[in-house]
Amino acid sequence: MIQLYNPANTDYTRNGDMTLTPTSAQVHVILNGAWEASLEHPIDADERWKYITEDAVVKMPSFNGEQLFRIKQTEKKDSGVSAVLEPIFYDSMDDCFLTDVRPTNKSGQEALDLMTAPNSKYSGSSNIEKVSTAYYEYKNLMEAINGDDDNSFINRWGGEILFDNYSVIINDRVGGDYGVELRYGKNIPQDGLTETVDTREVVTRIYPKAYNGHKLSGSGYADSSLINSYPTVRTATMTFEDVKLAEDASEDDAGNGVIICADQAALDEALTDKCKEQFELGLDKPKVTISADMVLLSDTEDYKDYKVLETVSLGDTIHCRHNRLGIVTDARVIELTYDALAKKATDVVLGDFQRDYFSDVSSAVNRIDGAIRPDGTVMADKIAGFINGAVTRLGAQYNAAKKQDVLAILFENLDETSPMFGALAIGTQGILISRQRTSDNRGWEWTLAIDYSGIIADTIVAGVLSDRQGKNYWDLDKGKLNITDCDINIDVQDSSVSSITLRTQPNSQGRRIFTSIGALGLILRNGDGFNADINSDGIIIGTKELLKFFEVNSREKYVSVAGQLSADTISSYDGANGTYTIATHKITVRKGIVTDISFA
Repeated sequence: MIQLYNPANTDYTRNGDMTLTPTSAQVHVILNGAWEASLEHPIDADERWKYITEDAVVKMPSFNGEQLFRIKQTEKKDSGVSAVLEPIFYDSMDDCFLTDVRPTNKSGQEALDLMTAPNSKYSGSSNIEKVSTAYYEYKNLMEAINGDDDNSFINRWGGEILFDNYSVIINDRVGGDYGVELRYGKNIPQDGLTETVDTREVVTRIYPKAYNGHKLSGSGYADSSLINSYPTVRTATMTFEDVKLAEDASEDDAGNGVIICADQAALDEALTDKCKEQFELGLDKPKVTISADMVLLSDTEDYKDYKVLETVSLGDTIHCRHNRLGIVTDARVIELTYDALAKKATDVVLGDFQRDYFSDVSSAVNRIDGAIRPDGTVMADKIAGFINGAVTRLGAQYNAAKKQDVLAILFENLDETSPMFGALAIGTQGILISRQRTSDNRGWEWTLAIDYSGIIADTIVAGVLSDRQGKNYWDLDKGKLNITDCDINIDVQDSSVSSITLRTQPNSQGRRIFTSIGALGLILRNGDGFNADINSDGIIIGTKELLKFFEVNSREKYVSVAGQLSADTISSYDGANGTYTIATHKITVRKGIVTDISFA
């Protein structure tokens, strides 16, 4: 039975104001995407059709039980009335507004409790134990759950979404694996059936690498059990940054789930296990997308093979066996159309789940598409700074904006009391942004520019700067620089810059360790003096008794600081200053420690 409730009637526990007799009533859902319902109702003698108005609520069967849908759009024709409906939970776009909600170090359930608190009508449940943090300011609940924002629940905690009237369920996954197997890959697909099989990303042999480029010993690769199912070996390299040798590990790695390997044997085992995990996840299997229209298939010979899909639910795992290859690929029910009258699925799409945020749920209005994010903020919102010489050229664009809107457009709010006070100039040469007027109040002090060459600023505020693969990155928040598989070239043009020095924090004895790399060589020093020096002449000096020189006077020489000196290696000695002159080098020794080296 399909019940309709007038907009003013909110007691959904009782019968509605009218029982509808539609000719069609369907619910269409996409995993972590849009949910929508539709119905078609004839012009009937009892005038039931007249109750189908905007904002009325319809209760009807769905794949996940009896659900409430609010009518959002209607169309009246001679043949009847059609309506488009949304789940009742979508009301939270209007009446559950988060002005300042900050779930901090919370699990999925704890975060949802805080997010639904502004309106007790709504509730959420989650089995996600992951702890994360998000910040919601001037967001509606739907936007906070799965909007186009890095802070959205789905981006921070993950999970898959299921609406159940005024409650939202966000678990690690929806649906289940009930052993349903579907055979596909016949030569001639029937009407109502579409099969897409893509083997372009199949990998059957992996050459794995660990952190810092350490490789698997032996053959260097791991093979899939399906390697002979394809005409060629599908080879790829994969880097597992969470596998490290002990020598590369940091203090907090173990606590962050990084696999620490004591030796190469342990590294081999860990990399092999990682490759097996990738194959178990389906890396060695084709991507399969199957769309089955049960209505069109019902009169075909193949219908018996697909009839099982009438009982599946959103998110269910279906084991798809390829008739020719014999390979079983696990696909998910990622899209579903449910017939509320027949109470069964009529259209099912199986494939790889790819998350998509909810569209049309943003709290921001009157935004400039393209130049500004959907939440109303500028795309360069993490950049703060002052413009250098490029201001002159972009300033000319600003002037053009006043005269010819073909070249540029100027948006400005001159009310200093308004939160929207500021200016934005967009044109063929780039973008200018300001929130400060000039001292004479005749123009704007442009504080940020974006042109064809990039973002121009004196100060850049960012978290992590990284390459596309994440191999090389600079984590500014943690002060960590990671460089892998690349060359570092430092070209010192100014001769006054002689070295690069790295300093540690003082240890328990108050000593600091210095590493200096410069044009004259490498120097390592602690709080007591130089420990070692390697310069361009190949001189190696340490705190031990022996000082070794290479190719001084075209032959090897030795000098003992604490022991007896060799006469043929010393050209002069200044006992008052503790200075030895050996060939072209002058060496100062204090208490048995070399403290200075210079050319005589």
